Formats: sequence, C-alpha cells, structure tokens
Amino acid sequence: MITFLFSILQAAKKTPPAAPMIPQTSTYNMMQMIGQFLPFILIIAIFYLFIIRPQSQQRKKLAKMINNLKPGDKIITKGGIIGTISQIKENTLIIQLHDGTKIEILKHAVISMFNGEK
Repeated sequence: MITFLFSILQAAKKTPPAAPMIPQTSTYNMMQMIGQFLPFILIIAIFYLFIIRPQSQQRKKLAKMINNLKPGDKIITKGGIIGTISQIKENTLIIQLHDGTKIEILKHAVISMFNGEK
C-alpha cells in the first residue's frame, strides 16, 4: 500500500503545473455586457424614432391647433361631424352644422380643421 501511495506522489510531481489564468480586465467585461444589451438598446432606439417621437409631435401639433381655434373656423370631430364654431367655452365648443343645428362638443373631440376639399 505504501508503494501505491508513493507512486501516486511521484506521478503528481511529474505532471506539468496548470497554466496560470489570465485575469480578465474590467473593460473586457464591460464590452461583453454592452454586446449582450446592444440589441435591446437598438430596439428601444428604433421604437423611439419611428413610433414615440412622431406621435408626440402629432399630439403637440393637435394641442396647438385646438388652442388656436376661434369662432368661424370649420372643424372635423372624431365622430366625423363637420361644423363651424359659433362659440367657445372653457372646455367645450358650440358648433353649427350645415342645416343650422347647434351642438356642444368637447374641445378634445376636434381632430382637424376642415378645408372644404372632398
């Protein structure tokens, strides 16, 4: 049994030492993390450029148009009603339809100005 242990110790001495591990630098780890998250960052950037930004610009343009409405303007509502503004209140508009009927609508129901083209 002693000879068996002695042969194991000699075999262990003959094996070459393990190669030293090369420490990875923090910049290498950072580049790996960026490489993993790059597709997600690109998807978010594309969503912002093609969906979120144009919608916010359109909302700002519509809000500006609604704030600049005045009596006599022809408008189109979200429901497809076309009329002329006859009176402006705090949150509502009174519009006159083609047949002379007057209705009261919310300001935010207006989607555009009517230019008369069909």
